Amino acid sequence: MQWLEAVPDKGKKCGTCTLCCKLFDVNWLDFPKPAGKWCSHCRPGAGCAIWQNLPQKCADYFCVWRIDPVLGAEWRPDQARFILTHAHPDAPLTVVVDPAFPDAYRREPYASALRKTTRQHLEGRGSTLVIFKGNTRSLLFPDCEIAIPDGIALHDIRIERRERSTGPEWRPKFP
Repeated sequence: MQWLEAVPDKGKKCGTCTLCCKLFDVNWLDFPKPAGKWCSHCRPGAGCAIWQNLPQKCADYFCVWRIDPVLGAEWRPDQARFILTHAHPDAPLTVVVDPAFPDAYRREPYASALRKTTRQHLEGRGSTLVIFKGNTRSLLFPDCEIAIPDGIALHDIRIERRERSTGPEWRPKFP
């Protein structure tokens, strides 16, 4: 996985995947919906009932699977049961998990690939992946996952690197 501009890969289509219509907060429609609830316009497994007049914010969104040509079909959100996204302003890469499958990202081939990506982000940017599961958030590190306490804004978290005999170790410093 790599940082990519939001230009979809021509060979990847949403098709029957509608997981973004469930997992994200949508506040730009006539009837806003909270994260974790299906959009009233969504036909799960079929697509958007108003696709001819799709709101611009919906049309402009592409998950990482759509824009990263390296990710195979198993990473498509309706298959993986989570969405990889660059959509959060305070996190370079987030994993938004379907509450019906809370440990989906911990299965293979996802777990090892996410740990590798986490290491690359930490070494390159000093940031890590954020996992969103309903109302809970956590930070993913190569060797563990650490819950973010309620009330802590992502931009207030600092990641500290420590050198160990086994190599670098990263941990959050919460305000």
